[in-house]
Amino acid sequence: MNAQGKIATAPTRKVLVFPGPSRPAVRLMVPREHGTWGLLLFPLISGAIVGYVASSKTSVKPALWFLLTALSAFLIYQPLESLLGLSLIKARSQRQQRIAILSVIALAVIATAGVLELFNLRRGMVLGFGLMALGCFGIRLLLGTSRLMRVPRQLIGAMGLSSAAGGAYYAASGRIDRTGILLWLASWLFAAGQIEYVHLRISTAQVRSRRQKVRSSLGVCFLHLLMIGASITAAFAGFAPFLLALAFAPSVIRIAVWLVKPWQPLGIHILGFSELLQGLLFNILLIFAFIIRG
Repeated sequence: MNAQGKIATAPTRKVLVFPGPSRPAVRLMVPREHGTWGLLLFPLISGAIVGYVASSKTSVKPALWFLLTALSAFLIYQPLESLLGLSLIKARSQRQQRIAILSVIALAVIATAGVLELFNLRRGMVLGFGLMALGCFGIRLLLGTSRLMRVPRQLIGAMGLSSAAGGAYYAASGRIDRTGILLWLASWLFAAGQIEYVHLRISTAQVRSRRQKVRSSLGVCFLHLLMIGASITAAFAGFAPFLLALAFAPSVIRIAVWLVKPWQPLGIHILGFSELLQGLLFNILLIFAFIIRG
């Protein structure tokens, strides 16, 4: 209070208000499910290597063009999904929408140029693999965003991504045959096993009883053993190399180790890194199986 009996007010101060953190535009480009990079690149590389070794009329140039085309088509999905409002990461501001639209257009142009160049290199049937992958992702979108459909969406998406194995094999070798189809099928089955295993680990994160762990993992164990059994059966029938079953063996060992280990808190990042290594090991063994066969 001052001398005249009036209440003195403190001088107002300007408060600096910092804007909230905006979502980086790069997140509209990079798929939020980072494990999908491994589901695409590992089959693509293994298919290209096996295709290059399998044929005497191989060429690196079509394989490189297929790599560019596949990556462009893969990167279109995230910004397109955000523009359609089907992604958790949405283009909210006008700037983000412009970036997403320009990204879709640029990537579509690159993918189209890649397909045209592959036609020029007499690899036009690669379009069939692209249409099958597009169909898988179309079905994935139709399944919606319900949590109940999360696993089916991931399995169908993995089928589309793993088709890169057959496409890369064809691009490198110039032919579509049983080896390319087997590479695609084996890559997809391994991806399906990975998806089911990751969901098993997340759903049993608080389970400490070994008996309960065994009970919860029966379906996933059966799936992995079925893969090995199918590989052995196909080998005896003359459709697949005998070493193909070896590529699936580390996945079964991984489950067995988890079952016998004492309970530990689940580390999502550690789980993701270990599954990345599992994918790398599987594809190394897959390449080895088909090269030795050849």
